Amino acid sequence: MDLYTTAFSFPRAPHQPSATDRHISLSENGVEEVTRVVNEAKQAHACSITWSKADHGKGLIFYLSGGYQNVMGARGHILRECPVQTRVTIRVTRSEVMDGSEPRAEFRRRLDEISGQTYTRIIVAKSSTQSALPYLGSGGWGGLETERMAELVVTGPVDCVEIARLRLLVLLDEMNGLHAEALEIDQKLHPIIASRKRSVIQSIQQETSTNIYFPNPLHGLMGPKLGPMAAPSAPGTPQKQDANVIWITGEFYGVQRARDMLYQVSAHKAKTKISADATMIPRKLDWMLTERAEDLRTFMIDNGTFISFPPVGSQTSQITVYGDHRVNINRTLRQIMQLSCSFYVASFWLLPMAYNPLMPQTMNANLAQMPSILTRIANVSGAELVFKTSSFELHGLEAEVIAGINLIFELDIVKNFHHEIRFTLELANEHRDFISGKKNGKINKITQTTNAKVKFETLNDHNFLIELAGNDTGTLAGLYMLQEELPAEISFHVPEVYHKRIIGVGGKSIQKIMKKWGVYVKFSNAEEFAALGGYHENEDNVVARTPAKNAMNLENLKQSVMEMVPPKDKDYVYEPLSIPRRYHRTLLGEKNIFIHDIETKTNSKVRFPDKENASDIVVILGPESQVHIAAAMLLDHVPFEAFLLIPPNPEVPGLCITAEFANTVERIRRDYQVNIVPVSRDSSEVPSSNPGEHAFKFFCQKSNSDYLSAAREQFEQLLQQYNIKTYPFTAPQKRPDSIAGAFAHFPSKLLSTPTLGTSDSKTRTYHSHLPSEAPDLSDVSSERTAHNQTPAYSYTTTDEYRDEENDVFETMADTLAPLPPSRGLPVSRTRQIEALKRGSDSALEAKLKNSKSLFSNRAISLDLAQYNLHHFKDVGSSLPPPSPTESTESNSSPVSGTAPSFPSVYSPPANQTTFRSSSRNDGTDEVTRAMGNTRL
Repeated sequence: MDLYTTAFSFPRAPHQPSATDRHISLSENGVEEVTRVVNEAKQAHACSITWSKADHGKGLIFYLSGGYQNVMGARGHILRECPVQTRVTIRVTRSEVMDGSEPRAEFRRRLDEISGQTYTRIIVAKSSTQSALPYLGSGGWGGLETERMAELVVTGPVDCVEIARLRLLVLLDEMNGLHAEALEIDQKLHPIIASRKRSVIQSIQQETSTNIYFPNPLHGLMGPKLGPMAAPSAPGTPQKQDANVIWITGEFYGVQRARDMLYQVSAHKAKTKISADATMIPRKLDWMLTERAEDLRTFMIDNGTFISFPPVGSQTSQITVYGDHRVNINRTLRQIMQLSCSFYVASFWLLPMAYNPLMPQTMNANLAQMPSILTRIANVSGAELVFKTSSFELHGLEAEVIAGINLIFELDIVKNFHHEIRFTLELANEHRDFISGKKNGKINKITQTTNAKVKFETLNDHNFLIELAGNDTGTLAGLYMLQEELPAEISFHVPEVYHKRIIGVGGKSIQKIMKKWGVYVKFSNAEEFAALGGYHENEDNVVARTPAKNAMNLENLKQSVMEMVPPKDKDYVYEPLSIPRRYHRTLLGEKNIFIHDIETKTNSKVRFPDKENASDIVVILGPESQVHIAAAMLLDHVPFEAFLLIPPNPEVPGLCITAEFANTVERIRRDYQVNIVPVSRDSSEVPSSNPGEHAFKFFCQKSNSDYLSAAREQFEQLLQQYNIKTYPFTAPQKRPDSIAGAFAHFPSKLLSTPTLGTSDSKTRTYHSHLPSEAPDLSDVSSERTAHNQTPAYSYTTTDEYRDEENDVFETMADTLAPLPPSRGLPVSRTRQIEALKRGSDSALEAKLKNSKSLFSNRAISLDLAQYNLHHFKDVGSSLPPPSPTESTESNSSPVSGTAPSFPSVYSPPANQTTFRSSSRNDGTDEVTRAMGNTRL
C-alpha cells in the first residue's frame, strides 16, 4: 500500500477582512479539545496525526500519514470536529441592556437560557468604539456626546454562534416591547421565498412593519455535532429545529399577517421548486465552505436559490441548487463555478536521472524528512501539501501554490531528480475560445515560447480544465503567460433605450471604442438579459471582457461608453448610509411611502441589510448624480440625538423653569430645527460618568445635524448669562487650510482662522474620550454548562476580554467625517463611490466647445491691448512716472518708523542708482496723449 501524506493549516490565514473572527483557542481547554479530536481521528481511521501552531496565530498545522482512504477520512473528521471558535459582535445602546452599571435582571436571565441552549459564551462589554463626538469646526456638533453603546460578544462553534445571534436579536426586540413568534418552514425554501435580493421579504416587512430573521442557510455543514438544539415552542408542541425556524417580531397583528403571508408564499413555492446538480472537486467544496461561506450566502440571497452542499470533508463531489426559475439556478451555478476558478492545483513530479525498469528510483529513503518538510511549506505558503511516492501535490489559491512550488525548488532532496511541474486551472466553458485565440494562436505562442504543453480537458457542463505541464524552467513562465491571457471582465448597467445610440449604425460607434481600448463589449437586450439574469450584479446588462494584461483599459472603456448616456441614468453606484438598526423597522413600515417616493424621484433603490446580520448600513443604488440626493432625502426621516453635559450646578434646575429658557429653546427650534430638552440625572440613556452632572438632549433629523454646533453655541450663551459653566473642549489638529492661512491676518466671516485651545487638567477633551472613562460593568459568571465545562456567559470589559482570550479583538471605530458649513449633505455617513470622471457629461462638453470662440476673441483683444501698450512704451520715455508715495508738498511728514511704508512699484531697487532724465515731462505727456486717443 502506497503511503499518502498531507499537511494543511486550519483555519487558513484570512486573505481579506471579515466581520466574523475565526480562530482556535490555545488555552488549556482549547488544547484539550484539539487533542481529543486528534485521538478520535487516530482511532477511527488508523493513521498517524501530528499538529502544531500556525505562524498566523489563529490556526493549527496538521500532518496526516497513512493509506489514502484513512487519511482522507481523518482529514474530514478534523475539519468537522475541530473546535474552531467563531466570534461575532452586536452593538446596542447601553440603555437597552443596562440598568445603571449592571445588566437588567430579566436580560441576565434570558442570556442564561440562550447561552445554555446554544453552547456559546456571551459577554456584555462596553463598546471600545464609543467616544464623544469630536469637534468639527463650523457646521459640526463640537462638545456633544451621543448615547453610550454596549457590545454583545458571542463566542462558540459557527452554527451555535449563528443561532445565538439570531435569538439575541429577537430578545432585544422583545425588550423594546415587540411581539415575537417563530414559524417552521423547510430550509430549502427560505431563499426561494425571499426571492432575488430578498425583494419579497422586504415587501412583507414594509406592509406589516415587522422584522423577519432567517437562519443560516449553511447550518449543519461545519462544526461539531453538539446534539439537538431546538427553538423554544409552546408547551405540548414538538420542538422546532433551528435550521428551519424563521423568527418574526413586531406588533401583534403585524406579526400574524406576516406569518400568514410567509405560509402562503411557501405553499406556492413548494409546488414550483426545481433543482439542478453539478459536480466539483471535493477539496474545492471544502475550501468554499470553510473560507468562502459569506460568498456562498451572498449567491443564495442575490439569486433566490438554495445550494445543498455535502458536509465538510465528506469527499462528495456533487452539489444541488434549488430554485423556482431556471435562470436563477443557472446564474447561481455560474457564480459558484467562477468562484472555484481561483483555486489552483499543482503537481511537482520527481523523475529519475536515468530510467532503469529493474531498479526504479523512489523517494522512500527520504520519508523520514517528510513531516518537517510538508509542515514547514504548508505553514509558510498556506497551501495544502500532499506527497505520494514520487510527487508533491499542492492545493490552494494562486499565490499560495506558486509560493509552495518555489519552496519545493529549494529542497535538497529534489536536486537529484528531474522535475516536471503541472498546473491545473479551471475556467468557464464560454471562455474556451477566448483563451485559445484565433486558430489557437495564444496557446501556440505559449507552447513555442516556454516549451510547455497546454491541454484542455472537459470537467462538467459549466467549466473545463486547463493543464499546463513542462520542466522547471519553462512551466512557471508559461503559467505567467497563460494568466496574462485569462479573461478579465467588468459589468455595468446601461438603460436599454441607449443601447442603439451607443452601438451606432452598423456597430461603427462601438467598434471604434473597442478598437481604441482593445476590449470586447457585449450588450444584452431585454430577452437576453431575461435569459441570462445579469452578470456580476443582477442589474448589469453590459459586460466588457479583455485579456488580463489589458485589464487597466476596462475602466477606460466603461467611461467611453458612459459618455453617451445622460447624467441622470449613468454610473450606477452604491452609497452606504449608517442608520441605527432600531430605526429600520419604522423606515420600512410607517415610512415606506416616503421610501417609494425617494426611489421614484431619484431613480434609485434603497436596500436595507438582512435583519440577522445586525448591520446598521443601508445601501442606496442609483446614478452617481442622484444617490447623494436620495441619501439626503432618506436622512430627513432619521432622528439624531446628542447630549450636552454640564458640571454639577444648583442653578440648572431653576433655569429650566424660566421664561427665558423657554424662549431660547423655541428660538433655536425655529432657527435651526433642533429641539432641546433637559434630561433627568437618573435616565440610563445619559452618557454621564460623573454623579451629579446635568444633561440636555439635542435632537433633530440626521440630515439637519450640521446645525448642532450653532444651536449649542447659542444655548451656551444663555448658560453664561446665569453663570453656569460648561465643559470646555479642545479641537483636534486639522490640516492647514491653504486659502484661510493666506488671509490669517485679515478678520473675515467667510474664511475662518485657526484658534489654539488652552490645555487644562480639568478640561474634558471630547476628541480623546477613552473607553476606560466609561463605567465598568460588573463581572458575573453563570454556572458551567454540561457540554464544555466553561462559563456560559460573563459580563466584563473589553480590555479584560482581550487579555482573557489571548487574542486580538478588533473592532471598527465609528469615524465621523467633517461636516460642510452649509446646510447640505450630512456627512455622518461614509461615501464609497467611484471617483467623479471629468468629461463624462456630454452636455457640458458641448457647451465648452461652443465657448471656444469666446475665449479666442478674448485672447485677441488682450493681444491688441498688449501691442498698444508696447507701442506707447516705444514712443514715450523709458523712465517710469512719478511714484504714488512721492509728494511734492513741502509740509509732508517724513516716513514714520511705526507706520507701514509701501515701496513704489515704479522705483528701481534700492541697490541701483536712480536716473532721472530731463525729458520726463515730455514722456509723460506723450503717454497721456496716447492713452486719451485709445480711450483707456
